[in-house]
Amino acid sequence: MKTLCIALFALASVATTTVSQDTETVTATYVGYEKEMYHFTAEDDTPLEFQDVSPEALKKHNLTKDETLKGKSFTISYKKVTTTDEATEKEMVSKSIVDLELLEE
Repeated sequence: MKTLCIALFALASVATTTVSQDTETVTATYVGYEKEMYHFTAEDDTPLEFQDVSPEALKKHNLTKDETLKGKSFTISYKKVTTTDEATEKEMVSKSIVDLELLEE
């Protein structure tokens, strides 16, 4: 049991995660879900990748299962999640979708 506690403490101290409180919004076209990433293309043709989608947003539009959503435009609200590896002090920034609104075409 003591070994398990030490292992869990070591894992918890390896990385620190910070979630931005600011929500950003972008309009983009859904490209697909591949390698555990949600791919979109912004209006200026910039590729966008999101690592996570909130359960509430997936209830509205299940991007992982509904193939008919490919090519559709959405207003995407998302937050940036910064994870810092304490051993290397390297920061990784990922994006998490908190809301999706399908735009009328």
